[in-house]
Amino acid sequence: MLPVAPETPPGTPAVLAAAAGMFPAAAAVLAAASEMLPAAPAVLVAASEMLAVLAAVPAVLASSPGMFAGAAVLAVASAIIPGASVIILPSLAVAWLVERSVRQNAQKKAAKAVGALRRAEQARFTTEHKWLEGVRPECRPSEEDIVRMKAKYLYSPNFLHLAVVGSSGSGKSSFINAVRGLSNHDSTAARTGIVEATNAVMRYPDPRPNSQIIWYDVPGAGSPNVPDCQYFNDLGLYIFDCIIVLIDNRFLDSDLAILRACEQFSNVEAFIVRSKSDQHINNMAYDRMPRDFDLGDPDMDDETRSRFQQMKSEGRRRFIEETRQNVQMNLESKNHSPKKVYIVCKDALLAALDNSRPSKAIDEAELLSDVGECVRKRLQSGC
Repeated sequence: MLPVAPETPPGTPAVLAAAAGMFPAAAAVLAAASEMLPAAPAVLVAASEMLAVLAAVPAVLASSPGMFAGAAVLAVASAIIPGASVIILPSLAVAWLVERSVRQNAQKKAAKAVGALRRAEQARFTTEHKWLEGVRPECRPSEEDIVRMKAKYLYSPNFLHLAVVGSSGSGKSSFINAVRGLSNHDSTAARTGIVEATNAVMRYPDPRPNSQIIWYDVPGAGSPNVPDCQYFNDLGLYIFDCIIVLIDNRFLDSDLAILRACEQFSNVEAFIVRSKSDQHINNMAYDRMPRDFDLGDPDMDDETRSRFQQMKSEGRRRFIEETRQNVQMNLESKNHSPKKVYIVCKDALLAALDNSRPSKAIDEAELLSDVGECVRKRLQSGC
């Protein structure tokens, strides 16, 4: 006779089913945890609360031992709870640590990028400041740069290439027209204007017979198109045989920076020229005359006219003296060696080309002579 199995206590199937369901539930929690790195801390909190609930189950089971047919069922059910803890807690902890590591790495990379940007900006500021202070740039143009710029400006070893540079509005185009023997209204003259008329380097061959000079009208330093710090290298001024730095009202940092850059290249001869002398001298004389003074007044008496000429003569002397002092003072302040400044105006330059000397002339003839001597030496040496 077969033994009869003891009757299953009521409620046992439900408890066993719940216990068996804990294993797929634990697996599901683990899978979800691996996909929820950004929310790992929140998941960990929720899991801790779940385990707190599950931890109470053994006490409930212990208080109702009659629900099971034997002690084995109770042991299995009791073992499920710590097993779930062993599976879930380490997995969620790893997920949280991974998420924290990813976040910290991203923060470090962002901080490093910000630091690199600050250093680059500081380096740019330091370079521009040194450039304007006259400190030599650390890099020189490569051979490829020199070849490229010479090709761009149609450089020829059989000619001398003279660039006229300076601040916007200093009268570069008018100066080039005058030294080429042209008025500003000539059909082949360089374009002039109140605002910066030249946006690109313009090439102007000297129209005089047998001349081996090519003049270049260069955009003004400090204009929106050409920042000071990029002026010399970006425009390839290092390829020219001679650079005339034209100054107007003031001797600027950009003028000093160009002169300092010229010193790096033995092939570049630099001249300082003060332009528009006649206009400045007239303005100084006008400032000392009565407010209603008009030089064009046909009814002006001789005494007033004579007084104006006297003011003009005194203004001329003061203008020449102050200009030379100002240039030398600026040169010395930046540790430049003394350099001559040529004071000129376009009308006197035109007259000097015809071997005449008007009353407004100052250094025009000397400038033409010195530039001509530079040209002759360069051509003789084959430069």
